[in-house]
Amino acid sequence: MRRLLALLLLAGCGPVQLPFVEVPMPFERRPGATARDGLTRPPPARIVVPPSTTLGLPEEDARRFAASLAEALQAQELPVTAADIPRPDYRLLVAGETAAGQVRLTYTLVDAAGAPIGAAGGPRAVPAAAWSRAEDATFRAAAGEAASGIAAMLARADAASRRMEPDQLASRLPTVRMNGVAGAPGDGNRSLDRAIRSALAKEGVLVQEGAAEGEFALSGRVDVTALPRRQQRVEISWIVARADGTELGKVSQLNEVPAGTLDGLWADIALVVAEQAATGVAEVIRRARSGG
Repeated sequence: MRRLLALLLLAGCGPVQLPFVEVPMPFERRPGATARDGLTRPPPARIVVPPSTTLGLPEEDARRFAASLAEALQAQELPVTAADIPRPDYRLLVAGETAAGQVRLTYTLVDAAGAPIGAAGGPRAVPAAAWSRAEDATFRAAAGEAASGIAAMLARADAASRRMEPDQLASRLPTVRMNGVAGAPGDGNRSLDRAIRSALAKEGVLVQEGAAEGEFALSGRVDVTALPRRQQRVEISWIVARADGTELGKVSQLNEVPAGTLDGLWADIALVVAEQAATGVAEVIRRARSGG
């Protein structure tokens, strides 16, 4: 058993010491199928993609794109339709913005009352000339490229909403733009980025996808320092800021490990790190929202 993840939360109303956590042999294990599958679970709700009036397309072409998007999301095993069914649990609204000969698509999830609870941006813009031709191949390509990001956003929205009380949902879930993780050896940057997104959903925080902005921004940093006797000190810092860059708080995690331990796959340890860090990140956001 190793002592891991001494979390120190530095926020507006003073430091809060979070408890040590005992983790058995965290650095040698690889995630099993259960851990991987738990990162994204599609929501059970019915989701409708209505035709958009902001895409610069005739109504019939807008309906065709809605159908293409629904098909791409169905391939992700999501219960999505472009049909006008009564009382859907969610609607996925598509918006298009044209600039410099490119069309940038964004996707916003709204609940039954029309309140936005998540957003995702298309991974890349579509040339305006190709978009205006409204060819099936263009629609299928744009929908297919966006599908995985939308599916991840939907899964996080569902995971977050299932943990929130009705009065909390009414006041809108906080949204965060993830600015990435840097400095980690091995596959740590990628593994930590993926794991923190899922962990934040369990804390009722939605991570935005693609070009979509968030109410807050989060970035991670890993610093590794050599120690005597072939040991390394690993410090992981998570910086929470407002969308305008104003820093709100920092969650720090510290551990000493044998040199080279993290040079390969982080595996299950990324999940453990993210779960503990998400608690502190959510606390910083809660304080910022409450003015504490």
